[in-house]
Amino acid sequence: MVRAMSGLTKPKITRLGVDVAGQVEAVGRKVTQFKAGDEVFGACRGAFAEYGCAPESSLVTKPRNVTFEQAGAVSVAGRTALQGLRDKGQIQAGQKVLVNGAAGGVGTFVVQIANRSAHTSRVCAVPGI
Repeated sequence: MVRAMSGLTKPKITRLGVDVAGQVEAVGRKVTQFKAGDEVFGACRGAFAEYGCAPESSLVTKPRNVTFEQAGAVSVAGRTALQGLRDKGQIQAGQKVLVNGAAGGVGTFVVQIANRSAHTSRVCAVPGI
């Protein structure tokens, strides 16, 4: 089953990387939100390349006080954390949230987002304990 979804004899997706941050080089005719020179971040397939191509809806303007490196680390893990807490978990102010495995990318963002409105407890593996 997994082989059929990911490619029978070779991977379906051969361009590595998803999280992207950079400067817009050019835009298509129908793009209205961005222009060449804008600093953006978001997601696109093949983000490990020097140049990437993404739909307008997959990018947002990068805040001036955030570096490209910081912005490039947010897209997938940050969005996954936000969707889990807000959309699926529907956390409310004052609720208690237990984050089991808070050391990874998503867990790190979950803790930061949950701390804004809920009381959080974090559980991480610690060698020797």
